[in-house]
Amino acid sequence: MLAAMEQVLSLPGLDMKDDFFTMGGHSLLAARLATLLSREFQITLPLRTLFEAPTAERLAVAVEALQGTGAGEQVPLPNRPGRTSAPMTPSQERIRFMEELHPGRSVYNAPSAQRLLGEFDAARFESVLREIIRRQPALRTSMGTDPRTGEPVQSIAQFVDFSLPVIDLRELPADQREAELAEQMQELADRPIDIHRAPMAHAALFKLDERDHAFVFVPHHLVWDGWSFDLMQHELSALYDAAERGRPHGLPAIATTHGDYAEWLAQWMKEPVFEEQIGFWRKRFAAAPLPRLPNTDMPRRAGKSGQGGTQWIQIDLAATQRLREVARGMDVTLSMLTFGLYALTMARTIGSDAIVIANPVRGRQQPETEDVMGVFNNVLPVSLQIDMRQSLPEFMRYVKQELLTLMNYQQVPFERLMAEPGSGGQAKASGPYQSMFSFQDARDRSRRLGSLQTRQMHLMQRGATDDIGVWLMDKPSGLEGALIYNADIYLRETGAQLRERYLELLQRAADRPEASLDYIASAEGSTSAAYLRKLAADTSRSEAPAGAAAGAPKAKAALMNPEQAQLAQVWAGVVGIDVNDIRASDNFFDLGGDSLLVLRAVQQTELLLGYRVEPRRYLFESLGQIAASSAFQPVQTTGPDSIPSELQGLPAAATPPRGGLLGRAFGGWLRKG
Repeated sequence: MLAAMEQVLSLPGLDMKDDFFTMGGHSLLAARLATLLSREFQITLPLRTLFEAPTAERLAVAVEALQGTGAGEQVPLPNRPGRTSAPMTPSQERIRFMEELHPGRSVYNAPSAQRLLGEFDAARFESVLREIIRRQPALRTSMGTDPRTGEPVQSIAQFVDFSLPVIDLRELPADQREAELAEQMQELADRPIDIHRAPMAHAALFKLDERDHAFVFVPHHLVWDGWSFDLMQHELSALYDAAERGRPHGLPAIATTHGDYAEWLAQWMKEPVFEEQIGFWRKRFAAAPLPRLPNTDMPRRAGKSGQGGTQWIQIDLAATQRLREVARGMDVTLSMLTFGLYALTMARTIGSDAIVIANPVRGRQQPETEDVMGVFNNVLPVSLQIDMRQSLPEFMRYVKQELLTLMNYQQVPFERLMAEPGSGGQAKASGPYQSMFSFQDARDRSRRLGSLQTRQMHLMQRGATDDIGVWLMDKPSGLEGALIYNADIYLRETGAQLRERYLELLQRAADRPEASLDYIASAEGSTSAAYLRKLAADTSRSEAPAGAAAGAPKAKAALMNPEQAQLAQVWAGVVGIDVNDIRASDNFFDLGGDSLLVLRAVQQTELLLGYRVEPRRYLFESLGQIAASSAFQPVQTTGPDSIPSELQGLPAAATPPRGGLLGRAFGGWLRKG
């Protein structure tokens, strides 16, 4: 136990009573330690246990208890060497759906860039990349269709032909190279990726001088998550160093694949433990108030360009260290502190005591997945109640407990949560949360590739998958990140003022960590708070559905034919409005729908009414046009057991389909146990 803690912290000579977090541990290192101990003791060690038992002495007792009850016993992931296809996870299926709904965008590109300084061998570097592609099936994966069943699947090629483009900028005058580099890197980051060809990534090497190069790598989120960047950097470093020295690289063979994980996840969602976890979320959704959404600068329109704006965040090392000290004094991590203060920022901006912030988690709970590239991460909607009378330390203890509680139920895919009836009423416009917050500790990333020095470079992600989101990275130089906003509905100035307001709260917390929330979030003397008053949610508008349900009079909707009425019933349930408020001339997006809700509407239309609707038609056509279309394609049906319980009381034109655009992919996990 102690040896594992020393290994993760790189601190020999620890005592059994030394606190993991006091000695420099953080959430990412805790996840690594949990994985290491899970593998060593053949258990599943919850991340929460490390926060509750942060010393080797207490952790040993906790591990022994798990072994004694058998509750933590871990079933290894399947390993199918040479697999050429795999089911998609719900996360992948949703992203693929969005890509087909809005083709030709770069919203799900995940760009990165680094400077490489030193004596560089381009051929050696290219061979290293080829070896990584050979080792990691995610880089040989594309999105395909099973020829036997027609189901969407991941297709894994046994071999991918790859060559690294080299762009030589040395012919330009020295004072023009940096500007040209920035322009060409951004063009590569913005270039759409063909999801039907592997590798699903763009890459290029730019040569600025004999000892100065830049490497750009832009994978697609369908096969990539934040942890994959760390793995990429680790393998680049190990392989390039070994190639320079003429030695074996020593990296272990990959013990499983993302395809194996996807197969396991599909089976796990049929198990009793899944029902236990989804039961927790059902109760949580039932108790949560309807989130208020911030006002927007521009009205939402049908469809979404995917264009986002970026406001960079940079907090110097001294200020970051001060925030770290404040967090330690409250017995929380820096990631928890910055999360809590962001939740407070958004709650005060919206003007609500209830806030829901989406928080991505690594999702790599099985030790075998630790070294596997792919998209394993999940999203947890964290619902908080803000009491402005609390002190910041009291509030942070509350935030910590909420986050640790959710860690026990993090395996349920976010997309599956959105299928819950309780989430439907909340899934308005931007989904069941008002903003996204992501934090990653990057202090341990290698800054060398063999003899080369490396330096991360800023590369803008111009796409926005959420209305408002913040990501932060903890680096040796301090905190860096960005506030990203949906440029379809928010102005650049709004994004800039929201960033300033968040930084303002961070500064106040650093200056007066014992202060009340009322002081920390005070608008007095804040120009950003004054500007952001326009975002405060319209209470009467956000609570209109509740008032309507209480019996407020409504305008009489125009009569619909049976086909229109059936489709309107589906739309009303998905968007969370009264069916009497829907007319045949209404567009799904004008009623409050979005691309995530389109996914649910298409799936439920197939299950309930027995016909397919091309998803992109939802962007431009009215309910009447869709219902009247002669392009309906009947699907094969099964018995009534396949109908989700919340739909069983509605009239049906046909029994539910087994197949269909999304029914095949989602039908199994949409059913209620």
